[in-house]
Parts: sequence; structure tokens; C-alpha cells
Amino acid sequence: MAVLFSTAFERFKGKSQQQLIKLTQSMGGGKTHNMISLGLIAKHPDFRKQIIGKEYKDDGLGPVEVLAFSGRESNTPNGIWGEIARQLGKETEFKSLWEGGLRAPGQSEWINMLKGTPKLILLDELPPYLENAKTITVGQGDLAIVSTTALANLFNALNRTELSNVLIVISDLKANYQSGTRLLQSSFSNLEGEVNRFALDIQPVGSSSDEIYDILRTKLFAQLPDKSVVNEIAVAYKSKVEEAKNLGFTNYNADKLFTGIKESYPFHPSIRELYERFRENQNFQQTRDLIRLMRKVVTSMWSSGLAEKRFLVNAYDIDLNESGMNTTITQIKPSLGNAISKDIANESRATAELIDAQYKIEFISQVAKLLLVASLADVPNALLGLTQSELVGYLVEPDKDITSYRNAFEEFISQAWYIHSDKDGRLHFQNVRNLIAELNSLVDGYDEESARLEIRKFLEDRFKPVLSDCYQRVLVFPAIDQIKLEEDKIHLVLFEPNIAGSGLNPDLVRLYDDTQYKNRVMFLTGDRNTMDNLLRRAKEYKAIQRIIASMRSERVAENNPQFEMAVDREIKIGQQFLSSARETFVKLYYPFNFRGQDKLVDAEFLMDFKGNNYNGEDQIKKVLTDRQKFTAEDPKGNGFKEKCLQRLFTLDEMRREDLKNRAASNPAWQWHHPKALDELIDYCLRTSIWFQAGNYIQKNPPKEETSVTVQATWSDKNKSEAVLKIIPKFGDVVHYEFDQAPTLASDKITDFNNWKTEEMVVWFLCVDSKGVQETGKPYKWVNKLNLRFNTYDAGDEKKIKLEASATDAKILYTTDGSDPKENGATYAGDFIIPKDSRFVLAIAEKKGIYSDKLDIPINWSKPEGFKIDKVKPLTYQKRGMYKTNNNKSTYEELALFEKHGATFAEVFFNFTFKVNGKEYWSSVNFDASLHLSKQQMEAQIDFMRTSMNANTDFETSLQLGGVLFPSGQSFEDWMADKQMQLSNIKQEEIIQ
Repeated sequence: MAVLFSTAFERFKGKSQQQLIKLTQSMGGGKTHNMISLGLIAKHPDFRKQIIGKEYKDDGLGPVEVLAFSGRESNTPNGIWGEIARQLGKETEFKSLWEGGLRAPGQSEWINMLKGTPKLILLDELPPYLENAKTITVGQGDLAIVSTTALANLFNALNRTELSNVLIVISDLKANYQSGTRLLQSSFSNLEGEVNRFALDIQPVGSSSDEIYDILRTKLFAQLPDKSVVNEIAVAYKSKVEEAKNLGFTNYNADKLFTGIKESYPFHPSIRELYERFRENQNFQQTRDLIRLMRKVVTSMWSSGLAEKRFLVNAYDIDLNESGMNTTITQIKPSLGNAISKDIANESRATAELIDAQYKIEFISQVAKLLLVASLADVPNALLGLTQSELVGYLVEPDKDITSYRNAFEEFISQAWYIHSDKDGRLHFQNVRNLIAELNSLVDGYDEESARLEIRKFLEDRFKPVLSDCYQRVLVFPAIDQIKLEEDKIHLVLFEPNIAGSGLNPDLVRLYDDTQYKNRVMFLTGDRNTMDNLLRRAKEYKAIQRIIASMRSERVAENNPQFEMAVDREIKIGQQFLSSARETFVKLYYPFNFRGQDKLVDAEFLMDFKGNNYNGEDQIKKVLTDRQKFTAEDPKGNGFKEKCLQRLFTLDEMRREDLKNRAASNPAWQWHHPKALDELIDYCLRTSIWFQAGNYIQKNPPKEETSVTVQATWSDKNKSEAVLKIIPKFGDVVHYEFDQAPTLASDKITDFNNWKTEEMVVWFLCVDSKGVQETGKPYKWVNKLNLRFNTYDAGDEKKIKLEASATDAKILYTTDGSDPKENGATYAGDFIIPKDSRFVLAIAEKKGIYSDKLDIPINWSKPEGFKIDKVKPLTYQKRGMYKTNNNKSTYEELALFEKHGATFAEVFFNFTFKVNGKEYWSSVNFDASLHLSKQQMEAQIDFMRTSMNANTDFETSLQLGGVLFPSGQSFEDWMADKQMQLSNIKQEEIIQ
């Protein structure tokens, strides 16, 4: 009011540019009273100093002419301007503006009408006038259009010097008359466009200031305590907020609350903050209705005795079970009627009231009412709702225990049907059923069978074997005849609790008694009937997943508050689902040998989980490990082997399948990784702890006999001289003979590493000179016998030369295609090939040892020379071995050989590497008759590099005694890739 008066009188004196003042509070805010007050002191100078104050200076102003128009006078015959002209006594002068049809005055006409003495024009409640004016036709338009044009011209005219002492005061009722307001705003827009500034907005009663509390205190209370009592109360509230802060319930500013209470007492500061939300609602008289509302609250508190228990009047003190109060709140926002009756207050039947009764508290109903008041705004873009931190800040008060707040609040949120959350986490009520309501609707539509299917899927996922070391299969709620046990798989069966009595379901006991594989099953169940709760949780889990799937199909953004709430609800329901499962499945029955008797024993099973991440496999394994039913020990260790000998390997010899069958049937046998038993058997056979005899494994293998291993190399493939490396086994003396078995009187080997011979057959006998090991059978070694050929032209004839690697070897041949071993002539020297011969077949023999048979094609149409059969397999035996020098050449050569399908024989690896900075070497060679692939060669190199831990300082070179190509064509293709000529190859290096 002070601003209104000072601004107005400066304008009347011609000293202010502020030509228009807008009073901007909705109904009941004192706008009309302010207009009347300004009009009276403008018209009567004698009252100015008394009202405005002694500092006011009249400066000879004198009376101000006051003109007023109320929009409730909808039948004004000549429009707003006609009424103003009438009040000025200028009807005759300006009658042209309405005679013959209403016409909006222009700026000059307004100036002529208003110039001269200071004037105050009061325009009140224009929106209903303009709303009605839309129904009155004027020319091609309506009275509303003409009136807004007239107002725009008036506002613009006030900028002219002639009207510098004229002021308009206008009231705005935009919350009540939307259509009229848009017309007004259009007028203001025209004004702003022309004068480039806004009207001065004045709020008669400052709802955002402490003035509202002054009004409420004056209207509702006759007497209040002194400031020391108020300060004591403010301190107590501050202390409770800090306590709630320490509990992690809020981060509300305790100092702000302390200051606010001292200003707002006996009202809680939240009343003004929440009132700000809905004061613009249509039909809500901002000051008047707030006073009426708080009068009802205070009256109710005094009549019910609640005032004796409260320190402040709070927003949650509205009694919604009282019909009058319920009607008042519902009228503020009628759409929230369902939310009130379902979630907030309904004679102890609403959700909040039920939770209060459950927890023996009262503050969840207060929380619900705080959220309700924070949701009453019903205008576009209004702020709705409160965060949890704000809720607790508004909720706490001295002597109120909120330690159970979190659990009770979560329960309320999980059950309320009409609470929603925005993107900033503010909770508010809407007249739309929320996720919880939709969830409950879906749950009610599911039958018990669908719930069991959901439980099955849920538990199968939680107990799914990933490592599969403790068990390999999971069955949830199977029929008895669906449980088919297998020898090689352990089954975990989750079965409903036995409600007929204690212990395991009798059907499962009979199944176990009748099965052969008693060590291949365990049962997870319980002895309490908690299935009803589990089925309910299963339905909820199915419902929330369906809701989320629907949101995704509708492309709801993942940052949408409803989607985020659904995901959060899914996690919580999942936790509750697990919790129900935890209460249901509390006993694990597993096979065990107890005091010499095979039986099912039980162990307490506690599902220990954090959040929604539950690993059932890990917890089953933990229980069984603690009970010594499951072991993760190394199968190659001595302990595991000894258990196998005691519990499975009870005979001197058994088949592998017998051991596995006993493992599946004997409850005394511990469970382990499925491969552990095979690993134990393989390890014991590999290390000769056990011995394989046909299909049987012997745990006490026979005493080893002496023997020898002979490794042979030939420096010249065309000669029979071999270099033997003789390795005695279980002995230290080796006797030998040529062509016959040796005796203890035979000569002894003196050089085991480099013993040379050209003999075709050598017998070896190994002896343990200490007499510990028994002497085994003599070992027969057979030398290689190679046969080579060379065909050449001799004039018009063709001749052939045959040569065996062993001296004195007998060579037999045929030219008619018959078998030389049976029909062959003895080779005495080069011979002429008969003209009709297409093949020469030859074979060499010495002391009963035969070479491979040669099949030599004869082509009479071509001269003789280097020959390669492109179809037949070919072995390339380079003189002096085929060699590589380092890693690069080794890998390149192997890759090129593999490209042409080659494999390798008589392989020598040579390695050089560094360990701890020092250089070492190693060599590995393979039997000449063993053929290796490129992959096997590289695996040997990788093994050596890894075992020496020498990934960087490691070089490999090769020596290859033979390279085997699948055909002569592939050999020629290899030569082409190597850019080699046949002239570089000798005939004797090729074997076909």
C-alpha cells in the first residue's frame, strides 16, 4: 500500500513516468480495498498526512479527480470510455464515440477527454467484463475487440505530456478468468510494444513475505507467547532436523527452519511455502480462502485436543476425515478426490492410515497430507510435490520419533496408488493411477500356476550352474517322475516345503531310496509353509517385468521418472522375491555316509545376498564345502588320490567306467569338478602310479622289466650307416648281437649316444647290474633299406640304374608289371628296358629286410631326365637336411610348406634363449618315422618358449630330414613359390 500511494501521488504531481499500476493478487488479496483507499485519499487531501504519514508533502496538489469502472457492470451502455466520459461530465462532447455504434477512442480523443487536472482511473475486475463483451456484436467484430483497442489506445496516450498527471490502477484476475486475461495480456502487449516497458506490479498482500503470517495471527489468535518461548520452540525444531540429518533422512537446512519459525510462529514455515504452490488456482481467493482454511485447521486442533500436543500449526494438521475440511481441500483441486480416499485419509482405511497402524506411528498420514498440500496447484507449469529431504524437514517436530521413517515410508510408496515422481525426484499426487496401481491390477489377474512358472524361471536363473563344478543341473518344482538322475551329472532339486509334516517330502525320500545314483542328487526345500508369500512376490515380479517391457515397446525414455521408478521397483521386488525364497528354502538335503550308513543329511541353508545379485551356485557350494561334501582340492594331489583309493578304487584293478559308477553311487565320495576324477586317473596313468592293462586300470602295477629305446639317424640317406642313441630303461648294461638275440655273454655297448652300424638287424638286451629290476625281453632294431633309380637314354634305347643303400643288398626287378618280390630277376647292373615295357618294378632285400617297392613309369615318347610324377605323393630329402636359421625363417618356411600341404619327418629343433640374462641352448628331435604337421611344430616351439619363460630372447632353427608333399604337383608348386629350378634338385633327393 505504501508503494501504491507514493507512486500514485508522484504521478499526480507530474513527477513520475509510471502511468499504470497493476494489482496482481487473486481473489481475497485486498486489491479492491487498496483501490478504494487510494481513491479516498486522492479525492480528500485532508486525510493524506494521517494515512500516508507526516513525511508526505502535498506540494499544493489538491483534490485528484477519481474515475472508476468495475467489470461487474456488464450492461454499461456506452462502453468503458462512455462511463468515464459520463463521470467527467463530458458525455455530450464525446457522444460521437457511441452514437451510431460503439467506436474505440483514439489517442487524441483520450487526451482531450482526460487532460487538465490530475486524475486517477480505477479499473477493477475487467476480465469478467471482457468475457461478457465477446458475446456482444459490434460492427464486424465484438465489444471485447473494441474494448481492448480502446484500452490499448488509453495506455499509450498516458505517455503523452498532456496526461503526465493521469494514473491508471488496474486489477488482474488471470487465475479466475482465463479468456479475459488473454485479452488483457494482449492489451498489455500493445502497450509494451509502444512504450517499451511494463506496468508496475504491486501485490497488496505479499504471500511470499511474512505479511501473510501477520494477517493469520491477527485473524486467528487473541494472544501469543513472548519471544523467549518462540525461540525455545525454534531451537527444539532445529535440533530435531539435525537429528534427522544424522540419521541420513534429510539435508534440510536447520538454520533456515530456526529463522523461519521465529518469523511464522505459531505456524510452521512450510505453510507459506506450500500455499505459494496453489494460491493461483482458479476460484481460490488467495488471502481470504487461506484465512478460512487455517481457521478450520486451528478450530479442529482445539476442539480435538490436538493443540495440546503440537508446538506449531503444520500443513499436515488438516483433518481429512472431517467432512467440512475434506470438502474444502477437494474444492481447491477436485481431481485429487480419489487420491485422498485411497491413499491419504478414509476413516482408517486409506493406505497411509493402514501403514501408521501397522508401524504404530502417525507420521505416514502426515507425510501423505504434506504431499497432498504440495500437489494442490492446478495451473500450468506449477511446481508440484516435495523431495524426501523436504518431506522430513517439514515433518520433524520435538518429541516425534521418526527412527522407523525409512521403512514405513518405503512401505507407503510401495502401496500408494496415486503418488508419482518427477524427473527431479519430487513426489506428488495425481489423478492418475500410478505404477503401484497398475502392478496390483496385473497381480490380481495372475493365477497360481503362472506364479509357479515365474518362481521356476526366477530360481533357475539364480541357481543356474555357471562353473558347474558342484552341480550341473537345476530342477525347480519338478514332478517326481521328471527327476531323472544321471551318472555324470549332479542334480539340484528345489522342492516345495513339506507342509504335511517335518522333514523331507516322503516322495523325495522314496525317490532317493530307489535310485542307483544316490550320490547324484540334493534337495533344497524347507519345513514351513511360506509359499503363499512367495507366490505373491512371484506375481509382483512378473507384473513389474511386464510393465517395463511395455514401457520399452512404447519407447519410453530410460530417464523418464516413471521408467526409473519401474526399474527401481523391479529391483526392490526382486529383493523381496529373494527374501521370500530365503524364508521358503531353508534346508539342503544331500547324500552322505554318516557313521557307516548311506543317507540324506540336512544342513541349514541361508540365502545370503546383497542387492539383487544372488549367486545360488556359490552359496550351495559354500554349504557343501563347510560340510566336507564338496572339495576343490587338486585332483593330482596325494589327498585326492588316497580318498579315491579308500572309497572308489577298492579292488586291485577296475575299469574307468566302474570308478565313475561308484562315484555316482557312493555317498561317501565327495563331490568335485566333473573332470577331476578323469584328471586323477589320467595323471596316475601318465606318471605310472597306476597301470593300464587293456580296459582295466591296475592300482598296483607289475614290477617294470628292463628294456631299451633306440633313436636312429642317418647322415646320408643313400647309405645304410646309422648312428644310434641307445637309452636303457630300468637297467644300466646293454648287450648286443647282429641277426640274433644276445645273451649276458654278448658284447656290451660302450657308446650309448653315438653307436654306428651298417647292419640290417641288431638285437639289444638291457640288464640291471644291481639285480633290482627283472631282465626284460631282447629288443630288435631294424635298419632302413632304401632303393633309388635313374633312367637314361642310350641311343635309341632306354637304360635304368638301380642302387640300394646297403652294400650287398639284393635287388629284384620286373619289366612286365608283375611283383618283383615273387617274380623278379636279380639286378646285376644297368640293363636295357624292353620296348614293350611301360613300368619297371623293383625292390631291395638284405637279411630278410625289404625296401619299399619302386614303381617306375617309362615314357617312350620323351627323352629321359629328371622325373617327377605329378600325381603320386613325394618325399623331399635334401642332402645334409633342410635347414632354417632363426625365428623369422622358421615361421616363414613352415607357413609356405603348409600352403602346399606338406608335413615333416625326422625333425630336429634347436633352441637358443636367455634366462636371467644368461644364454642357453637346447635341442629336441623326433623319431624319423613320425610325421609332424605345421601346427604340431609351432606348438612345440610355443611350449619350449613358455616353459623357459623366454618370450623375447628366444630363437628357433630347424633341421628337416624329410618333407612330405601330397603330390608331385604340390612339390613343383612349392618350388615355384621358392623360385627354385629342377636343376637345383638331385634325383636321389626325391622319393616317390
